[in-house]
Amino acid sequence: MNAGNDQKLEPDSSPYLGDVMEAADRKIKDYLLRQHLSLWHPISTAPDNHDLELTVLDGGSSVVLPFPCRRTNTGQWVNTDLRTSVHIQPIKWRPWQKAKAPKPQLDNKGDFPHTEQNQQRWSDT
Repeated sequence: MNAGNDQKLEPDSSPYLGDVMEAADRKIKDYLLRQHLSLWHPISTAPDNHDLELTVLDGGSSVVLPFPCRRTNTGQWVNTDLRTSVHIQPIKWRPWQKAKAPKPQLDNKGDFPHTEQNQQRWSDT
């Protein structure tokens, strides 16, 4: 066999072997892609105009935002689901892999519910 024919099977080998090899190759590539997509990357490498999962600092700890964000061409961050600007300084990113962020629960007036815990936290700022 020469170098150009390394990928071809011998004429007397089973076609089943070729199918098995292709399936194994696909599974390996899929696994490596999932591994790569699950890794966090520095925010300096974040692509523009892609749905991203972001990590931000909140006090002394890092927090993963529960909604997808996009960085615009002008460098502003936007909540993809609500299409509103968010003023954040993320530190890490990875591709958004969830179908959609959970819908915010609104009260019967169309407002976000103001629980006692949230009101206390908001009044501290």
